[in-house]
Amino acid sequence: MINGLITAIRTLSIIPVPGKDAEELSDAVVWFGFVGFLLGIMLFLSIKGGLLLTKWPEGIAGFAVFLSAAATRGIHLDGLADFSDGFGGGHTKEKILTIMKDSNIGTFGALSIAFVLLFKWISIVSLIKDNNYAYIVPIYVSSRLVMSFLSSHLPYARKGEGTGKPFVENASKKHSIYAFLISFFLVLIWSGVMGVYILFIGMLFSLFAGSFVKKKIGGITGDILGASCEITETLLLFLCAACRIHSTFILI
Repeated sequence: MINGLITAIRTLSIIPVPGKDAEELSDAVVWFGFVGFLLGIMLFLSIKGGLLLTKWPEGIAGFAVFLSAAATRGIHLDGLADFSDGFGGGHTKEKILTIMKDSNIGTFGALSIAFVLLFKWISIVSLIKDNNYAYIVPIYVSSRLVMSFLSSHLPYARKGEGTGKPFVENASKKHSIYAFLISFFLVLIWSGVMGVYILFIGMLFSLFAGSFVKKKIGGITGDILGASCEITETLLLFLCAACRIHSTFILI
């Protein structure tokens, strides 16, 4: 189980960790939400530290968006671009999968990255101004938990090998249950009931996303997992910024 955590951290972030990878990569799926927690804490601390140096929320938010992309090597943004190009330009399963496999970024991919980064920046600026930036932590947990749910409940859509296949092919509902329990207690301890609400909104999105891609191509790919993470993260950031709900966070 611990090897699954090591693999999850190495796969979803640039955080260096010692130890061996899991023999079954699907074991890493259990820990995706935990990695989101680590990344969320990192962003939270960077914003908190930035506010000690300057009262320029736009600049701090810009750095947070950059740090988020850098800490994940941009793999989720790359998945978002491929997903947008594939589903934007393809009308059959074969065409969608072919376009997504192409490493070149098309118009749909470029626009999706631009809009996601823009809306993240706008949302984080608002959260900083309202002193609600601690919401970033449960949001990052929820967006990674979405990947756990999709990996555990949908088949791999491609024939042959793919970057996401080792994580998906042996993942089961048991993995998603463990992933949910870990994520649930993390956000409950960090932010109480509001964190749980955020978690469940992410789960609702995973149901919608799973239904959509299963209907279109019969399953998921690594690109779809990355795209689901980015879209969930952006939607939740925007929602929390728009609602401007104040809450007491337990750990801060």
